[in-house]
Amino acid sequence: MEFTNLVDYLYQRGAANFKVKLGLERIDELSKRIGSPQNTFKSIHITGTNGKGSVTSAISRILRFNGMKVGTFISPHLVSLTERIKVNGENISEREFVEIYNEIEEEVKTMDLKGEEYAPSFFEITTAMAFKYFEKQKVDVGVFEVGLGGRLDATNIINSDVSVITSISKDHTKTLGDTLEAIAYEKAGIIKKNNFLVLGNIDESPKKVILNKAKEVNAEKIYEHGKDFYSINHRYFINNNMLDYHGLNYEIKDLIFGANGSFQMENVTTSLGATEAFMQKFGKTLSIEKVREAMEKFFWEGRFEYTEINGKKIVFDGAHNFAAAQQLEKSVNLYFPTQKKIALIGILDDKDYEKMSQIFASVFDKIIVTSVPSERGRHPELIYEEFKKHTKNVEFIKDPSEGFNKLLSEKSDIYFVTGSLYLLGKMKELMSTNLVAL
Repeated sequence: MEFTNLVDYLYQRGAANFKVKLGLERIDELSKRIGSPQNTFKSIHITGTNGKGSVTSAISRILRFNGMKVGTFISPHLVSLTERIKVNGENISEREFVEIYNEIEEEVKTMDLKGEEYAPSFFEITTAMAFKYFEKQKVDVGVFEVGLGGRLDATNIINSDVSVITSISKDHTKTLGDTLEAIAYEKAGIIKKNNFLVLGNIDESPKKVILNKAKEVNAEKIYEHGKDFYSINHRYFINNNMLDYHGLNYEIKDLIFGANGSFQMENVTTSLGATEAFMQKFGKTLSIEKVREAMEKFFWEGRFEYTEINGKKIVFDGAHNFAAAQQLEKSVNLYFPTQKKIALIGILDDKDYEKMSQIFASVFDKIIVTSVPSERGRHPELIYEEFKKHTKNVEFIKDPSEGFNKLLSEKSDIYFVTGSLYLLGKMKELMSTNLVAL
């Protein structure tokens, strides 16, 4: 099967059963059928409402620069499905992606024959492929980002050495619950016996739920942001941010990192705490020099990602829920307090677009609302109507590529694309194939 055909096939599986298939029965059976490859390497498991992608990426990078062979599994991707599975920072090749699928296809088909309820989902298949690929590549450690929630997420069959919970806020409330405590319970489902658990900056009430779960399953050690590790002296410069880190065993003054955004200070701090915890668990030492080297060029694609194209300054930020929109507002005020700002915005139907539109309307001088290329983005007109309640300077262009061209035709100091990672991915794809005017 060609790569493009395989991708189409996997997406069709997702579309055929679009609702998320939570539960561990299918992935558990599939992994056993392919030899339980997830048990052949050490692992770090990361969840959280926001920040988990950045933290997954930063941990992977620090460990790699410290001499380990690191497998990384993330979701969603922006342009290519191969972005989800990496070894030492390199995406799996399209050829390898097809080869790995071919290795597990027979077991997938066998499970399909048992009926829709037993058929592995798109996410379960790609998770199993990551397990298999990391086994074949003989990685020292696999760093896994949870897809949704934690307790019932397909990644949760790994017996992780370190569990990380970055943050708790409201998102996916129909699936995870509509209180911070309910969401915390789902996230805490990744904590395993003998885990070293690392917590980001989390409010006391949801944190209590997490700590109760840690006690219940006998987590070995718990390290908390603000208590066991923290950072101070935060300095914000585009693509050149800085903090002083005070950790479990190390202190790092004037640590420079590329990733922009107010939220990245906490994410980088949590990443360092989690990496320290992992090294401590296995009696390894971190090279501070290598940490500096790893972080200097660290950025996370699509999260307050700053670039210049033909002299135009553009920020891509996948602020896809209320908490992320609040962080975007904070970041804009830090980096671009006085500049004129225009944004192309697309928000999925199932997000809290009422609250998000209010924040975005206060941040940008002009807004172009567009559609998001997703089944969950069928009603951009509703989003547009919501924006009209909060600003007069808003227009609606349904086609995202037309919207992007219109955005760049406007006079502005900074241009933003935000509201959904799916929208960012589409724009990046169009830019790479020159289908938008730059």
